[in-house]
Amino acid sequence: MPAPDLRLFGIRHHGPGSTASLLKALDEFRPDLVLLECPADAEAALQAATRPGLVPPVALLLYNPKQHQQALFLPFAAFSPEWQAIQWCHQHGARLRCFDLPASVRFGTSPPGPLSQREGELALELETNSSSEESEPSSELELENQLQTSLPSLSERGPGGEVPSDPISYLAELDGYSDGERWWELRLEHAPGHADTFAVVLDMMTALREELALPETEETLLREAYMRETLRATLRQGYPRVAVVCGAWHAPVLRPELLQQEDKARLKGLKKVPTAATWIPWTFERLSLASGYGAGVVSPAWYELLFEVPRPEVVTHWMVRAARLLRGRDLDASSAHAIEAVRLAETLAAVRGRELPGLEELQEAAVAILGGGYEEALSLVQRELVIGERLGEVPPEVPATPLQQDLLLQQKATRLKPEATPRLLDLDLRKELDLSRSHLLHRLHLLDVPWGRPRPVEGKAGTFHELWDLRWDPEYALSVLDAGRWGNTVASAAAARATAQAAEAPDLETISQLLAAALQADLGPALAGLVARLETLSADTRDVTHLLAALPPLVSVLRYGNVRRTNTTQVATVVHHLVPRLCIGLPQACAGLDYDAARQLLPRLEATHQALGLLPDEALLPDWHAALGVVQRNVTSAGLLAGRAARLLFEAHQLSADEAATALGLALSPAQPTDYATSWIEGFLGGSGLLLLHHPTLFNLLDEWLGQLPEDTFREIVPLLRRAFTDFSLPERRQLLDLARQGPQPPAATAAEDDFDLERGRLVLPVLRELLGV
Repeated sequence: MPAPDLRLFGIRHHGPGSTASLLKALDEFRPDLVLLECPADAEAALQAATRPGLVPPVALLLYNPKQHQQALFLPFAAFSPEWQAIQWCHQHGARLRCFDLPASVRFGTSPPGPLSQREGELALELETNSSSEESEPSSELELENQLQTSLPSLSERGPGGEVPSDPISYLAELDGYSDGERWWELRLEHAPGHADTFAVVLDMMTALREELALPETEETLLREAYMRETLRATLRQGYPRVAVVCGAWHAPVLRPELLQQEDKARLKGLKKVPTAATWIPWTFERLSLASGYGAGVVSPAWYELLFEVPRPEVVTHWMVRAARLLRGRDLDASSAHAIEAVRLAETLAAVRGRELPGLEELQEAAVAILGGGYEEALSLVQRELVIGERLGEVPPEVPATPLQQDLLLQQKATRLKPEATPRLLDLDLRKELDLSRSHLLHRLHLLDVPWGRPRPVEGKAGTFHELWDLRWDPEYALSVLDAGRWGNTVASAAAARATAQAAEAPDLETISQLLAAALQADLGPALAGLVARLETLSADTRDVTHLLAALPPLVSVLRYGNVRRTNTTQVATVVHHLVPRLCIGLPQACAGLDYDAARQLLPRLEATHQALGLLPDEALLPDWHAALGVVQRNVTSAGLLAGRAARLLFEAHQLSADEAATALGLALSPAQPTDYATSWIEGFLGGSGLLLLHHPTLFNLLDEWLGQLPEDTFREIVPLLRRAFTDFSLPERRQLLDLARQGPQPPAATAAEDDFDLERGRLVLPVLRELLGV
């Protein structure tokens, strides 16, 4: 039997030039079998890559079904050499075999954590800087001559004779370039595609490995040993023509006669774990260097255009797309601008000795002509035409876990398509479809799949509206896989996860927030357990701080329960138990605190006051107001909290203007320490100067107190008083300054009671409540 014809095609991952050359080489060689650098246990799943519904960019996800954190992402773009090799084998009836180290072995010999197939390899197989092209060689001889004439002897080491850590950068320095990736782009990657390129690349990589003798990692040695063993086994099967598609750095050592005994010893007794595989959508952004992916490329959208459009036309295509994109955003970009930008790019390329413009020239020309010289105007072009915002597609019939399948059904039912482009989703919870969307997004949040991130809604619309920032990240697929251990549907998994978190909740605040999240997600089966846990924790809680933190989420549940059509009876019972205990303990909790401790308690006090004011049932408000009154009058209360209690009571009409003036006068009396007085003022004014502007009595008291202070004391408290005025608006500050210049203000005239018709005033209250959403 004649010896098999073996060809080695050393490519660079996600390189359009490597892909073009590979397709020409495969067309010429017509192999019977292609060995692809891909984990061996991914071979069966790669058969789905030829399905019509699988649209790149996509990624093959290999994971340990018993430990989902052990996962391996294998991204593919349409211009990736591996993707096109798979398609070529399918179209020409060639056998495809994966021959890299199986993921089952990698998981068995590495700690848990997400991995990337190309992560950590040498620069040749890592991310690249997309830059311009030199004149492309038209034949193997021309390419070889260009490389040989531009490079000195490989035996020449760097300065001082040290061994370089990056061989490609080493070659670039020999050729006069400071950037190894840029050199690779200029010399090899942007060529239109030559089948003979691989022989030159193989010679160059062979010389590099022999001359530099760089140390390899244990994982790389293990992978190369496995690939050689698989290659030997394949050749023994008698295939006439065998092609090997691998990273160019590996190609020189993938010869069957090398290290046979050493390979067997190295591969003996390796630990393995079970693996499963599925396809997930990927994005150009995740394929770019900005995402941190090891084998990514800086400009996926540009690479795709470079692969799809003939070389002479790619410059015009890119500039026309840029102009069209800017016009779509109402920016000035005419056809004349596009024509001038193409001419400028061609001129820049000619000045730099390049036959055709590359991305660097295109971007510079676009900034000068389309952007008016400002790079900021071209940020949209950078995002969409250099990096790209494309999200791949995976057909429903691709094998997936039950939870993945249910999520897909929920996305279809709610008409929410995962997209890589960020967008704002405005939901009206009175509509059935929007309510179901809200439930889905809240359930995914409980499962740590933050597809949507909630945004605060102000005003009346906050009672029935939700705003979400939507953006799908491909790695959420791993989170969905991990969430599958909680249940087979999104609802059941979220309910189980919430119940488990409730059992471990350390304090009342955590469980109340969890209960609010469960009600927003409409997790009926989990509510009973959450409420029971809440009651247990509340019975054991003596810390008023925790009670203050727990109450606002629960009141929010009661307020929005009717809009979400959820039963909140159990929550109302808990709230009615918590508030009396809170009112009893509040005065003691506010006593004896220094300024820093009072400052930490203040936001929780305000949040609870605001929450209780929104309760449908006002029966609890008198007890709360009474507790605030004790805090305000208690001489041991922290000044900041006493002042804020007075302010809250004043705004709730539980403290008249005269009573507020009396409280202010007592706080500013000579018997009070200056630091207490300044803290009281800070708490009372509370970020708004309207109190002083509309109540001359209060203004006069403060003005008189300041005027009577000794100069030394005044200088000491100015920084402290500044805290009270920091949040005043600029118009308020100006009006207060004008009042101070005018001197003491006369008391505001009060209308006689006979001039006010209380019954007529009450007639407008229902309309006001409706407008204010109370």
